[in-house]
Amino acid sequence: MSSRYVTAIDIGTSKLAVIVGEKTSTGIRIIGYSESPLPSDGVRRSEIMNPMKVISVLKATLQKVLEQVHSLPDTEHYPIRNVYVNISGQSLRCCSAGMSRNRQDPDSMISAEEVASMLDEMYLTKVESNEQTLFVVPQYYNVDEFMDVGDPVGMVGKEISGDYRLFVGGAGTVKKSSQTITMSNLNPRKFILSPIAAAAALLTDDEKELGTVLVDIGAGTTDILIYQGNIIRHAAVIPFAGNSISEDISQICGVSLRNAELMKIQHGSCVSEYAPENKIISIRDKNGIPVKDVPFKLLYKSIEARTCEILATVRRIVEESGYRDRIRSGAVLTGGSANLNHIQILARAIMGMDVRIGLPDSNTVIGNSVEEVFRPDASVAVGLVVKGFEYEEILPEAPSYHQEPAPQPADNATLFGAQETEKTVPSEDASDQNKANPATRKTPKPQKTKIPISERIKSLFDSTDDNA
Repeated sequence: MSSRYVTAIDIGTSKLAVIVGEKTSTGIRIIGYSESPLPSDGVRRSEIMNPMKVISVLKATLQKVLEQVHSLPDTEHYPIRNVYVNISGQSLRCCSAGMSRNRQDPDSMISAEEVASMLDEMYLTKVESNEQTLFVVPQYYNVDEFMDVGDPVGMVGKEISGDYRLFVGGAGTVKKSSQTITMSNLNPRKFILSPIAAAAALLTDDEKELGTVLVDIGAGTTDILIYQGNIIRHAAVIPFAGNSISEDISQICGVSLRNAELMKIQHGSCVSEYAPENKIISIRDKNGIPVKDVPFKLLYKSIEARTCEILATVRRIVEESGYRDRIRSGAVLTGGSANLNHIQILARAIMGMDVRIGLPDSNTVIGNSVEEVFRPDASVAVGLVVKGFEYEEILPEAPSYHQEPAPQPADNATLFGAQETEKTVPSEDASDQNKANPATRKTPKPQKTKIPISERIKSLFDSTDDNA
């Protein structure tokens, strides 16, 4: 059942966003968007800690969006009940799994239902007791002697086997997200992994085919997703991001966390080489009296050190995934921290590939959408709407999920997307990357002589590797 409108909720570490999209004859138009800050004890590293504090913010934000939507012609009676919601968190990991089936009638053609039932069964793969399989992506199939088959539907054979990538997360993450939404008198139509949503908003068809790394640097976590051959190949989460940069500034520069965040946004840069000489930032109290002077050089070095660590960890994860040599389209940086000055330059030097800043544009949503969505911070929210319209075509009309997910494969399939049967291409075996392994944090020593940025970054990265 297709709907004209889709509502989505993006719950991040530091902010919550509610978004409403409308499907028009020319594309998707965002007709409502609002975001609100979350209390620090409400969400930690993309995982809900206190549902009631998040619910309070959600209801207020939802009301603002309803006012926007109802002010438009023909939308005054649009109710917001069914919502698409992101799911993330530092516990997300990716692993490989496979299964084989002997077919009762080897002369009959393999059906789409047969392939879908194998996918459903993969959602029951045994994981740790505190974990849950959130998403499964088929990589390739084998039918008798025919290996690395993209789509086995229509083939005949005695045996069919499949190779899959499992995206596993904390069961508590799903439960608390579900509680938060249902206690807000909303129905979670579907949970969608945050990096998959961001990819839907940002990546082009060519990037998905040629191979690209999506790096979403949020406030609490850095989400990584690798696409290659039009298939999601790998995902990982680094448990530090923009908030860690602000905390470093606070400690190194001796300022409050609030002032550290403001300094980062208003004056910061990832490359200390670009810091203006003998220039300071004057911190003033509420009466306008100067209380602290911070050199630009010190601020830039604080930001550079932690950003180098984040990007170096991304590079290591990409290399360990086994797909480094198959990424021909470079990396896409998004999330709030992608707004940092010169981060593109730093990322190119550390990751050794082309890098672009990703933000929703007119190729994703039409130009007369709400202006606030055309920035990196809104990538996940916009992607949830894009994916939402895709799922509206295949999900049942009546919402099928109101409480925490049951272990049956059909329920998990409806909740997390097993209905998606991806077209696959041959793939090399990929190494399992169960958890992000952050590098040891290091603050670079001040340089007495001016050294080119490429040489300085190489030195920083080599130093980080030695302490991994």
